[in-house]
Amino acid sequence: HKMRPLRGVIVAALLLCSLAAVQGQYGGRGGYPDDDMTDRAVEYYMMQQQAEQQKYQEEMMARAQEEEMIRRQQAQYMQQQRQQEAYNRQQQQMAQEEMMEQRRQALYQQEMEEEYYRQQQAAYAQQQAMAQAQAFQEAAADVRATTYAYTPTRDEREAYQVQFDQGQEEARRKAGTGADAGGTSLDDATTLAEKGTMLMSKGNYASALVTYDRCLSVQLAHLGDMHPIVAHTVDLMGVALLRIGSAREAQEAFQKALYIYQNLQGEGQHAADTALCVMHVGQAFELEAENLDKSTKGWEKKMEDLTERAYDMYERALDVFKSRVEGDEPDLDVANIYHAMGNTHNIRGEYMEALRKYKIALSQKIRVLGEDDPSVGWTKNNIGNAFKGMFKLDEAFKWYNECLETVTQFFGPDHPEVAHVHWNLALAYHTKGEVEALKRRQTWHGRWPFRWFAGITKKRLAHEGDDFEKMDQHLHHAFNVFVQRLGEDHISTQRATEAVMAMRELVRD
Repeated sequence: HKMRPLRGVIVAALLLCSLAAVQGQYGGRGGYPDDDMTDRAVEYYMMQQQAEQQKYQEEMMARAQEEEMIRRQQAQYMQQQRQQEAYNRQQQQMAQEEMMEQRRQALYQQEMEEEYYRQQQAAYAQQQAMAQAQAFQEAAADVRATTYAYTPTRDEREAYQVQFDQGQEEARRKAGTGADAGGTSLDDATTLAEKGTMLMSKGNYASALVTYDRCLSVQLAHLGDMHPIVAHTVDLMGVALLRIGSAREAQEAFQKALYIYQNLQGEGQHAADTALCVMHVGQAFELEAENLDKSTKGWEKKMEDLTERAYDMYERALDVFKSRVEGDEPDLDVANIYHAMGNTHNIRGEYMEALRKYKIALSQKIRVLGEDDPSVGWTKNNIGNAFKGMFKLDEAFKWYNECLETVTQFFGPDHPEVAHVHWNLALAYHTKGEVEALKRRQTWHGRWPFRWFAGITKKRLAHEGDDFEKMDQHLHHAFNVFVQRLGEDHISTQRATEAVMAMRELVRD
């Protein structure tokens, strides 16, 4: 009980100390900040507001500058776009004008050629009409010479006139059934046509052409110029000219035959013959495109024009041949048209489309002719050409060898058609040698010191080993047959000659 007053004093002292500490901390104003502290807080707050406002203004200015830059870039881009569009329109207009000019030139060239063909046909028709008229005049003169030799009286003249009319009738009758002044008949013409076909099958194209020409002379004497048999013989002469390599002369022959077919009475009866002749016209355009000199300027445009004309002819003929086929029945003429279409694609470098056409032709030919026919073999040869163009040389060799086996069994080794397969094999081995040489130059031949050595022996490195020997064998086989069977002036012989000379240069190196 005595300690309770002391505890009260101690508690009071502690309270006073706490109040004094609180009063000292808050400036002696009952716990509130003094005026200096408040001013500093306000000043600090204002400074923060000004800093934030300045930062906001700087951000707005930067954003405005960025937006201005974007607007300038967009304006510059739009101006460039307008300039590019104007330039593109100008280029497109120039290209269209150039295309129109090329079309005008092509149309003009086509019109000139058509006019030339029309003139040739008209000249041919006029020539034949004059020859026929002259033959009738000579026959009439002979009759007059015999009947009017002695006509002293009017009655005798009238009698001789009757004899003259009878003689003319007899001459017309003999022209249809018998012999002419030279002692030849239509049977002789048939024999000559068969002989020409036999010579064609043996590869004697020049002799076949001469034989067809003799056949045509006999037929003209008996049948006149506007007869389907005459048209067929003229068409055969065009085929012989194709084999010789004379594309322009073949074209003239086919145009003459086509003119006769188109001007016959009952033209629909000769629709198949006309379509076949149209296909031959396309083949003449195709051969002309294939024989273009690729060193001359503008040969690509000429090649495209010729192949387009050829393809148009093939489509016209195909429509006729397909109209007589029922369902999926195979037809040899249809197969030949697809084969020819493949050739045009192959010339233009469209190898996949060429393969598609060749496969259709091959399927139909096998169904009609069997595997061992040379026509089947020749389609296989052209399939090899397409694979060679795509540098798939193993596939090309496979098809070439199948073709070579077929045509050699049918024609023998010394036939021009067989020689063409040897020529294609030689080209394939040459391509293979070039491809392998390129691979070698890209590997160890491209490294020092072999780079210098490869530069000196570049030709030799391009052709070496067994492939070089095979190329040499096929090339010389083709060259010898071309020289012996086609002559030195044939384009195939000329190409083979250039290849042989290049081969000798390789051997010399």
